Amino acid sequence: MSSDQQKLTKGYQMEELLRNYFLKLGYYAVRGVPFIYEGFEVTDIDIWLYGRTSSFSREVIIVDSKNKKTPQAIERIFWVQGLRIATKASSAIVATTDRRQEVKDFGKKLNTTVLDGVFLSRLINSDNSNNDRLTDEDFYNEFSFYQLSKLDGDWKNRIKLSKSLLSMGLSFDSCNKWLIEGRFFAEQSITKQNQRELALRCLYLICSFIAVSVDFVMKEISFQEQPERIKLIKDGFTYGSRGNAGVNKMINLAMGLVEQHATDGKVISQQVRRSVEHQFEQLNTGILAEYFSRNEVSRSLFNVARELEKMAMSRHFFTHQMASVETKSLLFCLLDYWGIARNYFTK
Repeated sequence: MSSDQQKLTKGYQMEELLRNYFLKLGYYAVRGVPFIYEGFEVTDIDIWLYGRTSSFSREVIIVDSKNKKTPQAIERIFWVQGLRIATKASSAIVATTDRRQEVKDFGKKLNTTVLDGVFLSRLINSDNSNNDRLTDEDFYNEFSFYQLSKLDGDWKNRIKLSKSLLSMGLSFDSCNKWLIEGRFFAEQSITKQNQRELALRCLYLICSFIAVSVDFVMKEISFQEQPERIKLIKDGFTYGSRGNAGVNKMINLAMGLVEQHATDGKVISQQVRRSVEHQFEQLNTGILAEYFSRNEVSRSLFNVARELEKMAMSRHFFTHQMASVETKSLLFCLLDYWGIARNYFTK
């Protein structure tokens, strides 16, 4: 095990080993995903996994890892099942040092996979570490070298909040929030040349979230004809998960209240409605819809997400200039959407 990993606590060491194990199995894996409810950070998901099992199905798995002498494994199974329901994950895994067969049997009854002490011992002895990757602790430590990162938009907290959206479910709503954060870091990589590497790492990570989320929503519409896919994707990126009909319903309700209770309510509501409609029309979501509706793009999204996450966490940093054509294509599409000149990213 590397000296860097020896500096981590036992719990974090195990999380890194498990993440690397799942990455090798072909999953997209993120450590330390905050679960926030009503503005309060309730807990962290130790490892959040996403898998594309086929063209027809996707899976989201949450992993609870406890590397302690008294792991209280039965209680963790109860706990992780509650978290699975709250996050709408497909399934849950508990990794525990407990070796009792009764724990595995109980997990099976609750449809929870248990990776017990025997498995974890083999994992440790196999030295499943990956020295080519930054640990999460290494990654977050990078922000401490940029003393103005908190004043310049609180970079570290933006990443944590972006991660937390994974626990809220994969949807156009999450995508639209990640698009805002992605644009921020794309612009920072241009304006803060001395912090370009860190800004690009953040950009790649957030773009990987976008790729995973679009891959997830595409499973519902991938069998539509392309014109219909374009319409549905544009609708999602423009109006969010509620769609055009849902947003119009909300606007109609709000404008109805204005008309009833405000002086000159009808005039005001018409002005507000025109302003809102104009803002929606100004959104450049047609670019995203045209791009993501292509079959070859939707087929590549999962691999692109894994590549972007790897680029963000690679110990020896390399830019998108060395990435696959598919990954560069996604990044340049997003730059076009944000109205950022590509030449800033071809240097």
